[in-house]
Amino acid sequence: MSLKPVEPQSVVIFGATGDLTRRKLLPALYHLFIEDLLPANFAIVGSARSPMSDGQFREHAREAVEEFGRTKTLEKWDEFVPLLSYLAGDVTEEGGCSALGARLAQVEKARGIEGQRRLLYCATPPSVYPGIARRLGETGLAARGRLVLEKPFGRDLATARELNAVLHEAFDEEQIFRIDHYLGKETVQNILACRFANGMFEPIWNRRYVDNVQITVAEEIGLEGRGAFYDSIGTIRDMVQTHLFQVLTFVAMEPPVSFDPDRLRDEKVRVLRSMLPADPKRVVRGQYAGYRDEPDVATDSTTETFAALQIEIDNWRWAGVPFNLRTGKSLGRKVTEVSLSFRHVPYNVFRGTDAEPPGRDAIAFRLQPNEGISLLMNIKRPGLGMELDRAELDFDYAETFASPLLEAYEYLLLEVMEGDHSLFTREDEVERAWEVLQPLLDEPPPVIEYAPGSWGPEQAEELILPRHWHVTTAHEHRP
Repeated sequence: MSLKPVEPQSVVIFGATGDLTRRKLLPALYHLFIEDLLPANFAIVGSARSPMSDGQFREHAREAVEEFGRTKTLEKWDEFVPLLSYLAGDVTEEGGCSALGARLAQVEKARGIEGQRRLLYCATPPSVYPGIARRLGETGLAARGRLVLEKPFGRDLATARELNAVLHEAFDEEQIFRIDHYLGKETVQNILACRFANGMFEPIWNRRYVDNVQITVAEEIGLEGRGAFYDSIGTIRDMVQTHLFQVLTFVAMEPPVSFDPDRLRDEKVRVLRSMLPADPKRVVRGQYAGYRDEPDVATDSTTETFAALQIEIDNWRWAGVPFNLRTGKSLGRKVTEVSLSFRHVPYNVFRGTDAEPPGRDAIAFRLQPNEGISLLMNIKRPGLGMELDRAELDFDYAETFASPLLEAYEYLLLEVMEGDHSLFTREDEVERAWEVLQPLLDEPPPVIEYAPGSWGPEQAEELILPRHWHVTTAHEHRP
């Protein structure tokens, strides 16, 4: 996971006029360019159905960077523009990739990158993945390509297996990069650093000392015009099978023998194989009031916009420790956090006094919006007598490090360019995650309406009793 000099190569973005390209990919590539993290010999070719000239695509890219880019300076724009070109057409049609192959050859010759690697990014609906992969294979464009796919990877176990089979007709597994942008976040990777580089944490990172684990991914926003897509997917397929399970594996995995990509992913798979199948009785599905009035949403939709569930990991390290996961839209605040709450001390010397500990000690990893790590503990309040209070020891990335962090997509794009699979999902990971969730997909509990701006249905609180949900970034720690 260490960045190396990126070799000369070209990038092809399928779905180049879409929302993901506009909001994330073009701003990320431009920021990498101005930070001198891209090679001198480099090219970006956009591909989509919309008729557009090179000049129009370049203007489209400029508007995307101005609106969504982290840097507001366009001082290097004139240097970046020659990297951009565009080809209109449907690459999933018979022979649809032939014109793309000719254009790539032209662009790569002009940029001095003939015969080099190609990054093939599918910023398209997942339904298009099989068609793109087959056409790339038929035209020989798959040979030097690294194929990047966005979630979800299938809709269930059967469709995930079908998709993997189609991909492998044209691409080896080593060429496939299933991207989960949460794994590009610094704090997610810092879970590994915190665990495996500090002697104080790893000895207590187990069932003997940890009472429960919570992972919260909460969004304030609703659908933002993505009604048709979201109503066909729901938050369990969109978030739980991908983001939450991936973060969970970082929390629960055994120490890898090395940080070789496959050794790291082996340990993640072992966590997934230790997970018991999801029990629909230990799941709460919710839908925010007004969801069915959103554009492109069915008036009788039963798609969940909130999910809370308990997962059990049946192995030596974690047996008996509940992993409580929740995620949803239109919730109280945008916050993503992982926390481990530790068991109470074995003997409470303050029992029967006014100084009883007010809560469990805990460690929390803040993934967004303010990335950092917090330790929560019980301390004596200053003054006469013995009165206990809560204290938070806080590490904040923005305050500690002067250099700005690479955003997740920036980091992961570089990882693909250098061929490092460490932070990407392997075939067996995807299929096992669907296998764990399949009972829930087969027999989903009914959706329960909740008020926008709340923290979901009340039944989600009942699900984890006698414990409580908490987000330490709001100083609401009540484990």
